[in-house]
Amino acid sequence: MIENIKELLQNTQLQQQVKEADSLAKAIKLIATAGAQKGYSFTQEKVAQAVSKLMLEERELSETDLLAVAGAARCGETMCGGTSVVIL
Repeated sequence: MIENIKELLQNTQLQQQVKEADSLAKAIKLIATAGAQKGYSFTQEKVAQAVSKLMLEERELSETDLLAVAGAARCGETMCGGTSVVIL
């Protein structure tokens, strides 16, 4: 289902409508309606769950991202450079 929603959101017109929606509920309804027009049969509740999951996935940082934020770099399985930077 998430892949179907990602596919739907490739449509620039739908993207614009979702961006212009004045609430998450309206954006979800737009996605559900667009899905129905494509032959998908997911409910607004299921779309809301999928959208929430997508939003969480986008917020998660990889180990590399976390190390970069912490000021470290990683080469393979060992730390690079021999020095570390602590940012307070």
